[in-house]
Amino acid sequence: MPKKEYLDFDFDDIAFRAIAIHSALPPALMAWQTDRLMGTNFSILPHPFEVPIKNINSEHTQYYFREEEFGTEWWLLENQGTNGSLMNVKPLPDMILIGRGGDDESAGTDWPDKMKAIHGMTMVYMVNEKEKKKLTWISWLGEKNVKEKDEKK
Repeated sequence: MPKKEYLDFDFDDIAFRAIAIHSALPPALMAWQTDRLMGTNFSILPHPFEVPIKNINSEHTQYYFREEEFGTEWWLLENQGTNGSLMNVKPLPDMILIGRGGDDESAGTDWPDKMKAIHGMTMVYMVNEKEKKKLTWISWLGEKNVKEKDEKK
């Protein structure tokens, strides 16, 4: 049995929240429903989030929103990509909402309870610490955006 790869950085250094979403809604509709309910402004990024899964790149639809008040970045990612899943737990989430940064550690902790009101939502919950440590791809979020902005300068 292969060993799981865990994040090797201290969570105090990189503050992020992970919310698992189980829903039959397509990602675009989930982003729109989240915007309507939470007051966010998710927009689809022009390129998919690419991450190697079993040494093959997997592409995942991604939506992005920056919360200016707290300085937090949010990504809504399709869990199942072209060559695998970002998060492999049972039951398998359809989407993952990642919040990174910000001064307020509690930012987003009330989102799962509020998001349960979205019609078509089956289950939504904060990902526990043990499962978060398996999400090694978190550090790659936004990496391509930064490179593209630097190339345009």
